[in-house]
Amino acid sequence: MNHQGSPRLGVFDIGSNTIRAMAAVVAPDGALQVFGDEFKTTALGRGIAETRMMPDDSIADTVDFAAGFLERHRPLEQVFAVGTAACRDATNAPRLQEALRARCGVDLEVLSGEDEARLTYIGAASTLGDTDAERLLVADIGGRSMELAVERDGVIDGISLPLGARALTEAYLRDDPPSPAHISAARAHATEVLLTCADIISSARVFVAAGGTACSAALLAGNSWDLGLREVAGLRRELCAMPLAERRERLYFDPPRAEVICGGLIALELYTTRAPDRRIRISAGGIREGVLIDRSATHLSR
Repeated sequence: MNHQGSPRLGVFDIGSNTIRAMAAVVAPDGALQVFGDEFKTTALGRGIAETRMMPDDSIADTVDFAAGFLERHRPLEQVFAVGTAACRDATNAPRLQEALRARCGVDLEVLSGEDEARLTYIGAASTLGDTDAERLLVADIGGRSMELAVERDGVIDGISLPLGARALTEAYLRDDPPSPAHISAARAHATEVLLTCADIISSARVFVAAGGTACSAALLAGNSWDLGLREVAGLRRELCAMPLAERRERLYFDPPRAEVICGGLIALELYTTRAPDRRIRISAGGIREGVLIDRSATHLSR
């Protein structure tokens, strides 16, 4: 696939746990030709619930990664950067914005929860082929938040919930490994939060999960991108019973995620229980693809 004349674009999805970068060419029909796809765990959301600040070392790691990615994939004609829950919640988010602008020449847009949900939906849906959009629910379990989005009458309706992998882990799962009582408390909290968005959930028939937790679950399940409740619950029980050192070995493809995977799997399991057939599809697409498709469509329509 060679889209001659189409601009080379870059995007950074700066999350509460991970920064994800993509370089791609976008065809007029929205198809992506990706030539750069990287990520790094920088834990910008670590401790924000208590400090309301992103750690200095996490900011530095994020900017270093972004600068390195741009160097490896230049030239790029336009680069987008979006920040999610950590950037929304931290009082020192302007420091990250200033550092990215000074070092990389990139302006960081802090997304609202609703915009984050909408862009995740666009990106995830773009990877799913001919799935009926009017019956699709997309969940993105991030570091500090979980976004849900559906499409109704051609309009994407999204909501952001405080059910991120890091948020649940830091609030409830501080023992190593997590105690049964703390796991039960985290599950009870997540169940209560999900009840507040029953309208969005009940309108869907096909449940999709995106984000680091979901993709990790797919890889842990033997590279299976269609999971049932039995598989998801089994992974949650397995990982929650392991001490951190063993979880790091189990997540050999992304060892830093071991710190927060238990919280993420609790959210993923409870999401799966809401699916009519107790099954979810995992999408590797997300905010990055959504930003590139959305921004390109906006540019072409002008």
